[in-house]
Amino acid sequence: MSIPAIDFSAFRNGTELERKKLATRITEEFKKHGATRLTTHGISGGNIQKAYELSDKFFKLSEEEKVAIANIRDANPQRGYSYVGSEATSKVNKKDKNGEFQICEDDNVDQELVDAKEHFDYTRDGDEYPTPWPSDASIPGFRDWMEGVFLQDCMRLARDILTAIEIGLEVPTGTFTSCMESRVDELRIQHYPSLEIERLKTGKIKRCHPHTDFGFITLLFQDTTGGLEVEDRANGGWLPVIPTADPTEVGVYIGDTLVHKTNGHLKAAVHHVVAPVSLKNREDGVMPERYTIALFAKADRHADVGPMPQFVTSETPQRFPNLTALELHNKRVGQLYDARPKANMAVSARA
Repeated sequence: MSIPAIDFSAFRNGTELERKKLATRITEEFKKHGATRLTTHGISGGNIQKAYELSDKFFKLSEEEKVAIANIRDANPQRGYSYVGSEATSKVNKKDKNGEFQICEDDNVDQELVDAKEHFDYTRDGDEYPTPWPSDASIPGFRDWMEGVFLQDCMRLARDILTAIEIGLEVPTGTFTSCMESRVDELRIQHYPSLEIERLKTGKIKRCHPHTDFGFITLLFQDTTGGLEVEDRANGGWLPVIPTADPTEVGVYIGDTLVHKTNGHLKAAVHHVVAPVSLKNREDGVMPERYTIALFAKADRHADVGPMPQFVTSETPQRFPNLTALELHNKRVGQLYDARPKANMAVSARA
């Protein structure tokens, strides 16, 4: 079994019937896997390639330059640079007694599990949580293009996908997108340094531990390295999301906010990053570095993300509390950083 790639062009250019058919198919894939893959979605290959090129330039900045714009590790929205080992995705989800991944509600997790990645998070200009940017002298045009062009591309696509989900779920148009008027989406460029395979065998380090994302949906562009896997709900285990020859392909993943809004009718995609398929049986050697770009499509911070009435019935009573998107976000981000020691800055690619 694999997650199919779906041509999204009919949603923007097709007839009403074609849009409905496509929306239904996408929504069915989300019900199966919490994820799908899209092609011909409107973001050009040139723009995606430029985003990767600027991302590479950012991560090649000196440590001094990156640390000068470091993210503050608290429960607020992430902004700026996060060093290797800063984020602990192992803290946000764990398996329950039935073997299903659930949101962690306690501190009974292994504090030593490390994510071997670094990233830079940003949002639009004027947000109440401002982004610290590298200087234009360090990377000419970085902010103007990443914020003014690529972020806007991704935000438009995310809203189209959420509109498709509204159609597929047969809820009124705007049910989800009307909760996104303040445009608080966040974009992340992410670098996984090269990593010795034998370090993975300790069980303490992964490129990214199993987790779900926090927003409505996540758009994820990945390079050709591989290693991303999504939980196989039908058979157990994991489904590799193997990069294809299409450089514009984007993965789409359901996040916790949409789970809450639909009272669990849609379930979030549990995913992690491990050794690529070609290296899984190796005992030694080095995994090559990996780059990804993610757009986290978020609800307005003061929007109610509790279950909608149409998804609460006598057979499916309310599973989640009524709370704001910011309350949900702060709870989840707080789990990432709780008591994480600064010593983890020493976790590096070949240490």
